Amino acid sequence: MRIDEMSSAAFAEAVKDDPVVFLPMGAVEAHGPHLPLGTDTFQPEHVVREVCGRTGGLIAPTINYGQHSSTRNFPGTLDITFDTLRALVTDVLAALQRNGIRKVVIVSGHLGSIHRSAIKLACEHAARQGMKVMMLSDYELAYDKKPDVCEGIPDGHGGIIETSRIMDIRPDLVSEERSVGEFVDMHFMVHADAERCLPQGFGGDARKASREKGRLVNEYVVNGLADLVKKNFEG
Repeated sequence: MRIDEMSSAAFAEAVKDDPVVFLPMGAVEAHGPHLPLGTDTFQPEHVVREVCGRTGGLIAPTINYGQHSSTRNFPGTLDITFDTLRALVTDVLAALQRNGIRKVVIVSGHLGSIHRSAIKLACEHAARQGMKVMMLSDYELAYDKKPDVCEGIPDGHGGIIETSRIMDIRPDLVSEERSVGEFVDMHFMVHADAERCLPQGFGGDARKASREKGRLVNEYVVNGLADLVKKNFEG
């Protein structure tokens, strides 16, 4: 059940059952010419909705902005700073705790390391305040299926797996014209123009994506997260 669709009274009643609250975290980020800017939002929202249907719980409104480096200067990427993201998640978790929520699962559709570090710091603060928190990107589960769907080809941002997942979730938003995105090794150098590591804004052979592959990966992610929630929050 979505928190933003509930009345105040209904929410207060639901909190009495000590529910797990799922907080999907999306982004507005370039994913090449074939995928929508909301790619990193549609995926965690889908996963959270499916998992919540299996395990029970409440779904908090999605946080739709994140921190970006390698795609920051591509058209359409709307980013916030590390400090803003950390503070935002800290405040949302504090507000949930003030409302009696004790258990939260954060699922980020964006896998960026700096982005995840900001969220993790906020989660650690919440944990010190007594909240039970799980935090992951759904791609930490999805990439387990690389051997099954990528045919040994290097894959990453906007590539085979991500394109396939969106073809399963929102096929209406995926372009039929897809190509290959190049990866450029930075050899550990830090550059002001970080987007040079993904010249086309994505990496991998998106031509090899399919809805069937996306369904396989999405089901794996949903099953995996549902198992984690049951293991860590039930009983």
